[in-house]
Amino acid sequence: MLDWLTKPADWLLSIGGFVASWFINEDTDGARFAGMQMMVATLVLAAVVALIIYWREVVSFLRSRWQTR
Repeated sequence: MLDWLTKPADWLLSIGGFVASWFINEDTDGARFAGMQMMVATLVLAAVVALIIYWREVVSFLRSRWQTR
């Protein structure tokens, strides 16, 4: 029913799990791993939202950097 909502959440948690596995072993402490996974997923979500909000400014900045060279 809420597949449109759970699919992006699964993607975010997959990215979070991948990054969290760099720092914490999943087998050692599952609760710490899950917490780190959720924190990284939250940071990824914040980065995506910030990119959407500031898209025009980012593109104009990159264009100005490319034109000066």
